[in-house]
Amino acid sequence: MAFNTLTEVQEQLREGKLTCSALVEEHLKRIEENQHLNAFLEVFAHDARSRATVIDQKIKRGSSGKLAGMIIGIKDNICFKGHKVSASSRILEDFTSL
Repeated sequence: MAFNTLTEVQEQLREGKLTCSALVEEHLKRIEENQHLNAFLEVFAHDARSRATVIDQKIKRGSSGKLAGMIIGIKDNICFKGHKVSASSRILEDFTSL
């Protein structure tokens, strides 16, 4: 599932073969298994799970958006309200986005 295209994922979501919640759990598991890579400074697991539940409901109602099922990572140089951003700079080490 990790290397499927968005089109493939969305098809499985529509057919009921997959849920966003299951997809999020799979990605969170892979992040956990690969912590040694230090690829993620912060993981928004609670937010991802909550959002996945909402999107699953929208898919059932037929009102999901065009990007439903897309899992994203936010690079450390992009401000995301309420979360840390450092851009790999010591000057921004403890900066939290507004």
